[in-house]
Order: sequence, then C-alpha cells, then structure tokens
Amino acid sequence: MANIALLNRCNLRCPYCFAEGYIEDEKNDISISTFEALLDFSAPDGQVGIIGGEPLLHKDFDKIMDIACTDPRISRVTVFTNGIFIHKHIEALRKSKVTTLINVNSPKDIGKSNFEILDSNIGLLLSSRPYGEISLGINVYEENQDISSLIYLIKKYGFNKLRVSVVIPKDKSLGGIPYFIKMKPTLLELYRQLRELNVSPCYDCNAIPECVYTEEEKRFLQTLPFANSFERDIFLGKRSVCSPVIDLYPDMSATRCFGCYDMGRADIREFENINDLRNYFFKEIDARVVNTPSRQECESCYKYKTFGCFGGCLCYKGGAK
Repeated sequence: MANIALLNRCNLRCPYCFAEGYIEDEKNDISISTFEALLDFSAPDGQVGIIGGEPLLHKDFDKIMDIACTDPRISRVTVFTNGIFIHKHIEALRKSKVTTLINVNSPKDIGKSNFEILDSNIGLLLSSRPYGEISLGINVYEENQDISSLIYLIKKYGFNKLRVSVVIPKDKSLGGIPYFIKMKPTLLELYRQLRELNVSPCYDCNAIPECVYTEEEKRFLQTLPFANSFERDIFLGKRSVCSPVIDLYPDMSATRCFGCYDMGRADIREFENINDLRNYFFKEIDARVVNTPSRQECESCYKYKTFGCFGGCLCYKGGAK
C-alpha cells in the first residue's frame, strides 16, 4: 500500500518524531489535482494510505476522502492520524472504505487537554461509525515508557488489537540490533499488559530480528494472543524483512518509506505506475544496503546470508555505498 502525504504540517511536536526537519523544510499542502494524479498513480495497489504531517489539518480533507472512497479501483483507504481533529471530520471518517488508525500519545507528550480531546474523539468516532475499522497504535520510543494512558483507552473502549511500532531514533549511530536490545524491556512490558487484556499486537515496521530475544523471551512471545500466524512470525523475528512501501508527496516526489525518506527521492513523473517505482527503490536502496551487516555477528548468520533478515530497518544503513 502506497501512502499519499496531504501536507507536511502537524499540530503536535512529539519528542520522538524523526521527521521534524522534513516537516519544517516543506510546508506545502497537496492540491486536489495533484491528489488525483497520485491516487491514479498508486491505484494498482488497490488501497491507499492517507498521511501527513497530520492529514486532518488539510482544508480539503473531506473532499479528498470523497474522491478516494468513490474511486472503484480503491478498496480501502487508511487514514493515519493523531486523533485531535476527528470531531471535525466525522462524516469523512465514517465512510465504508475507511480504516482510521489513531496514534496514541501520552498526556506527557501532547498535554492533558489534547489527550482529553483524543479520548473524546475516539468515543465519538466509535459511536457514530457503522462501517469500517478503527484501530489504535503506539510508537515505542523510550526506555520505561509510560503506557498507562494507552492501556486506559484500550480498556475503556474495548479494543482487541494494537498496532505496535518501534520508533527509529533520530540518532541512528547505535545501530539497529543494539537499539532493539535497549528497547526490549519496554516492549516486553507492553506485550505483557496486552496479553493480560487479550489484545492482539500487530506490527507496523522496523521489525525486530529473532536474535534479539532470548529463548525464554521467545517462549513468552509465543503466548501472546496474535490475530494470525503472519503476525506471530513477525513478533518472533521470523519475518524481519520488508519491501518498499512508497510515500508520495505534494511536490510529486516519492521516497521508499517514511523511515528511509532521507536515503533518496524520485520524481513519480518518470515512472509508469507504483509498481515500477517500487522496483526502482528496491534496486537503488534495498539492493545497495541490504548486504551491510548490522553487527559483526550478522556476517555468519544463515538468515542474514540468505536475505531472511535485514537486522533492523534499512535506514540504519543509510551511509552504505
């Protein structure tokens, strides 16, 4: 699924957001005509993500959603939002093709008043939404991260799954695997609480390699209430690779994905469709950096040698030539 960025502005300044510089550098909102061109370009995927910045800030958000949802080539439209402006776009978000993914930030990061608005908006969307799907997500970004506000929302509204993403740090010098080892206790505590609530964890990106976990920790992970075997394999590190997602921007440029936004851009007008562009990024980024080991031990690892593991996000290897 390709993502279309409606704008590069956000109403929040989350401390973990590595896109801060990118947002500051490009303050342009997408036009309707450009959105239609990007939607046409990405239509072969059959679904599309709507991202930002914060996409609900766009003045034509409702019209854009109508265009996407009435396109017969598109079966699903996923909106990635921080939830603060949901109450202003209820009708657009209750369309049958729409999946709303709400990223939950704690009151410490967004302020008590914003969290109260988020809480209210989740309830409003759930009560006014006869179709589609609503999901919560969390970005795990610091050791001993307080997840109590997230757990509160899960319990209050009865969510049975959670999108989990390990934030890519602004300073990538530590490297992928050492960073995962550092963040592991926080993740395991999150998973423990999800198990108690019978909530299924679903992975986003930056998958953790199998070697990060001890045998005891792997046995614990096996007990989590996964929605399916695919998610189980990801959390156990058996599927720690990815393919280019493609993020499309208002200036008609594209990047492999948000994590690798600083590793190279392309002009979509030079490609026939999203599949050709995805192949281009695979050749220019994936094929170039995948052979760069995350640490010395990777060089003798069977999974690494057979392209079964990247050792963390490719963005950690951005300097590879």
